[in-house]
Amino acid sequence: MKTLITLIGLLATLSVQSQKSKNMEQEKNAIQSVVTKVFVATDSRDWESVEEAFDKQVLLDYTSMAGGEPSQLTPSQITDSWKTILPGFDHTHHALSNFSVSVGDSEATVTHYGNADHFIDLNNAEDVWTVVGTYDHHLVKTAAGWKIDQMKFNLKYMDGNMDLPRIAQGRVKGIQPVYKSTAQQNKETVKLFFQLLEKEDIASFIDLFDENGRQVNPYASGLFPNGANGKEELTTYWSPVPSNFDGMQFPIEEIYAMEDPSMVFVKYLGKIKLKNDAGWYENNYYSTFKFDDQGKILEYVEIFNPIVAARGFGMLDQIK
Repeated sequence: MKTLITLIGLLATLSVQSQKSKNMEQEKNAIQSVVTKVFVATDSRDWESVEEAFDKQVLLDYTSMAGGEPSQLTPSQITDSWKTILPGFDHTHHALSNFSVSVGDSEATVTHYGNADHFIDLNNAEDVWTVVGTYDHHLVKTAAGWKIDQMKFNLKYMDGNMDLPRIAQGRVKGIQPVYKSTAQQNKETVKLFFQLLEKEDIASFIDLFDENGRQVNPYASGLFPNGANGKEELTTYWSPVPSNFDGMQFPIEEIYAMEDPSMVFVKYLGKIKLKNDAGWYENNYYSTFKFDDQGKILEYVEIFNPIVAARGFGMLDQIK
């Protein structure tokens, strides 16, 4: 009989423990759902549901990303802040993973990974701004259920198009900026490079270069300088060029950005009218341009046929 009573007691204990474990698992799921709700509702711009997940006052900490100090905010103040940028994106997607939930009697903590993609359709390959990090949440149990009263983001890194936040904020204000990718901007600078030469605007032409920009002539062959380093040398190199001819044309045949968008390749024709009705000098050219982060030319490499150049300028006997 004692054995039966003991067995019944053991089964009862196991049942209670099992129910407690089940209840705890349900509680953790409920807590995780509250946290997940913030991000799902944010992506769908359901601001009412976002606010429902927060307590009356929330300590919001995004200092690892934006600097400053953590802020004590109401739910509506949080969503008012997020409304100044997030609706400016065509889409956002928050991917959450690696949840860890710890539950007490009336409070809980949640940590997880977060990967947020922010997308604006700009018709180019730089349409996404990605933010990666981890989150720490503190929740309290209220009469209305679990609510977040602390939310901290720990930035690991950002990637993609860093201009998108500025563009998104502008779009919220009704500003539709004309955006060009790094590759597009650099290609347009290359086109301007040749336009300014044709117009003989050497000052503006030199201004396209970085202060430490340089020109490299790998096939100078003794006919021309091997290149120039820095704006001062570039100015000395190019300033006398227009006066030596009666006009220059550089029609572009091919132009494209390379895998690294800071590099641009261009194939073009050089057509230079010689003075005193001495005809035209024409040659095929291939050049590469390397740009800095500000869109200034760091390196311009000019490749041409030196024999054609020597013949065109009557210097064939000087070629090395």
